[in-house]
Amino acid sequence: MKVPQFIKPGALVGLVSPAGKIAPEYLDLSRKYLDKIGMRHISGTNVINSWHQFAGTDEQRAADLQAMIDNPEVSVIWCMRGGYGAGRLLELVDFGPMKDKPKWLVGFSDITFYHALLQNQIEVASMHAAMPKNLDRGLTSANGIDMLWRFLQGELPSYSVNPHPLNRPGWAKGQLTGGNLTILSVVRGSSLDYNPAGKVLFLEEVGEQLYHLDRMMYGLYISGKLEGLAALIVGDMSEMQEGRDSFGAEAYQLIADVVKKYDYPLVFGFPAGHDKVNLPLLLGANVDLNVSVRGVELNYIG
Repeated sequence: MKVPQFIKPGALVGLVSPAGKIAPEYLDLSRKYLDKIGMRHISGTNVINSWHQFAGTDEQRAADLQAMIDNPEVSVIWCMRGGYGAGRLLELVDFGPMKDKPKWLVGFSDITFYHALLQNQIEVASMHAAMPKNLDRGLTSANGIDMLWRFLQGELPSYSVNPHPLNRPGWAKGQLTGGNLTILSVVRGSSLDYNPAGKVLFLEEVGEQLYHLDRMMYGLYISGKLEGLAALIVGDMSEMQEGRDSFGAEAYQLIADVVKKYDYPLVFGFPAGHDKVNLPLLLGANVDLNVSVRGVELNYIG
């Protein structure tokens, strides 16, 4: 797995909207933020375009993303937001140039399509992290955004997370993979799918009914995608909803129930996903994970 080169102040950041449309003020916020931390930036032609729920047609959004991939000066592609639409571009965008010259792709949620492609087809690591849409979450020093840009400049974080009653203690090391549960379910069985053997799988989700969440977890279970893992890390399960009738278990409990037959370490409540704090995760990198009654330690290896 190739990891892109860490950047320096003055690196060129490409801002794109490959999925949902975004209000112009977020483009202003992202430009001001990048100016403040000493990064140059360029914006896709359609970054604040609007076509139905998307930031332009599929062809327009794909052209913006392709332009940033092909531009040799761009070091970081920062996706403005998720929503829906990233997967519609998979056959319209050539990620091949990133195999020979890896660059950072940053985003989460619907952007999981690209993380899955980069890890499982191109063999390039990418950053599951906050996007400009998250600049309204509060202080960037507290919500993970400042940490993201320190990470991209080579300051590898060491995470310490409070214990959770559903955690399963243990030690593991392996390659970090995953992202949004819905997207991982959609790509199951395709060339974007992950091999679970020895992986540290991270999952997050937002706005799903609990029975949908349960169905997706059992989908991973019956397809063998939860077997052979080194560990499972469950991040934010935000804004989960009951259906017409009560499901009978909260999100974390139903996930714990699905994986109860396995003995690998389990982490619940890792602060990454759709809540206010979204710690950056380098997908494709090797990590060392220690889960104990005192809490969780996650470190990057090499």
